[in-house]
Amino acid sequence: MKSNKLIVSFLIGGSLVMGLTASAETTAKEGLAKIKSNVDNSKANLGEYKRNLGTVDKNIGEIQKAKSQVDEQRKAVQASYEENKKSMIKVDAQEKEIQGLIADEKNKKAQEEKKLQELQAMAQKLQENIAKRDANITDYETQLSSVQEEKKIWASRGDQIKQQGALVDQRTRSLATSENDWKNKKKGYEAEVNRWTKEVDRQQKLQDNYTSLTEVRD
Repeated sequence: MKSNKLIVSFLIGGSLVMGLTASAETTAKEGLAKIKSNVDNSKANLGEYKRNLGTVDKNIGEIQKAKSQVDEQRKAVQASYEENKKSMIKVDAQEKEIQGLIADEKNKKAQEEKKLQELQAMAQKLQENIAKRDANITDYETQLSSVQEEKKIWASRGDQIKQQGALVDQRTRSLATSENDWKNKKKGYEAEVNRWTKEVDRQQKLQDNYTSLTEVRD
């Protein structure tokens, strides 16, 4: 509609247009050429930003896939941690139980050794009891040594699981930061695509107007 009004305006002032010099025609052609150049540049910028936007979308998709993998790793680490925790509780209970048995045996041994000194009549029986208690202590100490070695293994495994958990946390933070960066870039590219789309439309309209004016003058 604006283009039609502009043409009518130029038609009304036809006598003035007919009186323009060759220099004015050259200026109009140069203006049209410049606008055409602007249109081409705007289209080139639009294409570039569209390609950049596609790259950003692809990177965001890859990050989201990586996040899903990290979530699965986190679940596996958590399950291993819970299993290790239960085993540690069990081993601690066994250790305390055996230590209690050893302490009880040692206490009984001390009491029975004292009775041996006091009751010579019961010496034989008490000596048998002492031998039995010694055997029990040796057996329990062997068990305790085995349990303590097992405890060391579980403790070492627990440290490894904690390290894995720390690596997963670090990877999660890194991915979150990377995702935010790419999303921010996406916003910028989307804004540029929108801006240059409008600029292409504006420059195209200018080109159309100048083309129409040139055709009228010709």
